Amino acid sequence: MSSSYTTMYFITNIFGSYIIFRYMCIFFDRRDVDRKQEFMSYALYFCIITLLYLSLNNPAVNIVSNLIMFFLLTYNYQSTTKNRLIAVVSIYMILMIIEVLVMLILQNFGITATSGHDAAMIMGLVSIKIISYIFMLFLSNFKLISNDIKVSNIHWLSIFIIPVCTLILVLIMIFKNYASNVTETIISIALLLVMNVLVFYFYDEIMKSYESKIEKTLLKQQNDAYLKQLEIIKNSKENLKTFRHDLKNHALLLKHYIDNHDCESATEYLDNIFDYINYSKEYARSGNSEIDSIINYKLDLAEKQNIRSEVYLAIPDKLNINSFDLSIVIGNLLDNAIEAAAKAENKFIIISIELDRNVLYISISNSYDGILKFADNKLATTKNDDKHGLGISSVEKAVEKYKGIMNIHHDGQVFFVDVLMYN
Repeated sequence: MSSSYTTMYFITNIFGSYIIFRYMCIFFDRRDVDRKQEFMSYALYFCIITLLYLSLNNPAVNIVSNLIMFFLLTYNYQSTTKNRLIAVVSIYMILMIIEVLVMLILQNFGITATSGHDAAMIMGLVSIKIISYIFMLFLSNFKLISNDIKVSNIHWLSIFIIPVCTLILVLIMIFKNYASNVTETIISIALLLVMNVLVFYFYDEIMKSYESKIEKTLLKQQNDAYLKQLEIIKNSKENLKTFRHDLKNHALLLKHYIDNHDCESATEYLDNIFDYINYSKEYARSGNSEIDSIINYKLDLAEKQNIRSEVYLAIPDKLNINSFDLSIVIGNLLDNAIEAAAKAENKFIIISIELDRNVLYISISNSYDGILKFADNKLATTKNDDKHGLGISSVEKAVEKYKGIMNIHHDGQVFFVDVLMYN
């Protein structure tokens, strides 16, 4: 084994250890991981595997040592023994299949990676690592999709083009410059591998930042709704407390009306009492705090724009649908309804939400001015403020999460949105 091949193996094995780490991230949750311990374990994996390969270079030893080390690496993460074994076997089989395929492809082009020729062996090393990296990126994206995170077409394209272009550049450098510029070629390959890691690392960080921003926006909207609900409860309790304090006076006045057979005045007086006790700002009183709070908050905003509202709720205190998802669906649909109704002559919003046979039905209808705007063949709004929510696309995403459907229809005066979500 030449010194240049040993150096290249050392560099690609660092890259390979990072690839193993990324494969582990596909199979396991890292939220409760000791990051320092995790880093040290992968560094130890790199040292042991590199030492065994360079000192013994025995295929059987390499296979056994990799399997054992893979299994030990899984103990960085919370899981069952069954899942650990499945992960280890799956990762090793993926890497082994990729290695065999790369060897066969190179042989088809007349390059034998086991010939002992430095350039051919380095081509095999780098090709295996980069193709393993590409496959890992694709699997990571599929995991994001399964977790309801949208992955753009540009990112799908980039995870193919960037590593493939890197592989092509590496092969060109080895073909053209390896014999005359060994050191420069090795440094260039190392820098290209580092660039690949950094590009996708920064993309992942941007994705995390974007998801965090969305979560903060939703949390603020939900907190605003809860504060409004607390204000409603406080005012209702204060009204009831005042009524109890004055109960004797109310009873005496009612007795006066009854003694004088003045039923009309007594009825009117009782109606006033009921209106006083039932605080007018409480539009929703289903007992489900998540839904009540968001509806009360939004309809209070609607009332300030002189929009009439009707609410029908038939739901239990608790649902199996995440409160964030409820805020996304109901909050955004009400934002759109308020925006549209405010422009109509006859301003109204009608809300119906009920749970029937473990299916949540949400129906929101509102008046509008008869004018609809479209962008990319989809309905568009003119909202610019983050407080207005994240739009119809966010609603669709939340509905799909619960295997539900959303139906939008309209006539010249009323706009209807019907949502079905499985509880």
